[in-house]
Amino acid sequence: MLSEEKIVEVVETTRKWVETVIIGLNLCPFAKTPYQKGEVRLTVADAETMRGFLELFAGELELMDENPKIETTLMILPALGNIADHFQPYFQFCEETIILNNWGKKYQIVSFHPFARFLDVPADSPKNLTGMAPYPIVHILRVNSVETLGNTVKKDVQAENDKRLRNMSQKELQDLWAKVME
Repeated sequence: MLSEEKIVEVVETTRKWVETVIIGLNLCPFAKTPYQKGEVRLTVADAETMRGFLELFAGELELMDENPKIETTLMILPALGNIADHFQPYFQFCEETIILNNWGKKYQIVSFHPFARFLDVPADSPKNLTGMAPYPIVHILRVNSVETLGNTVKKDVQAENDKRLRNMSQKELQDLWAKVME
């Protein structure tokens, strides 16, 4: 189990990642407004078993059901960070939990991981930033909000990200990541 000090460190590092990478580079045009309004919940899921992690995930969905002011949750899982192969089955179980409980019209999830890399993209390419985070994260989003915000954006977000990141140098990438991890 993580100490209270470590939990605070994990949350603060994740907060820097959101502010520096996600909002700072505008990788997600939907993130800034709810973040500034305090509607983004950052929580550390600390369990010792897969069942424990899944119970925390289900509990987070129930918490969001009870609190409509929580627009989105970043569920941070530092214990699943060293090996990407441990995180992927967990993420798949989370997807199945949404399906089996008929929560698909209410919630969708997106994953981030320190070792996330796209196929056919070099490992050190800045393009990988769209899937990377300092810790494994299950991002829980409200479907209605995603659809509403999606209708307001008149551009291809992925194409914009590719263009922005293609022009980023290795030095800029390293400096950005160092800022997050300091």
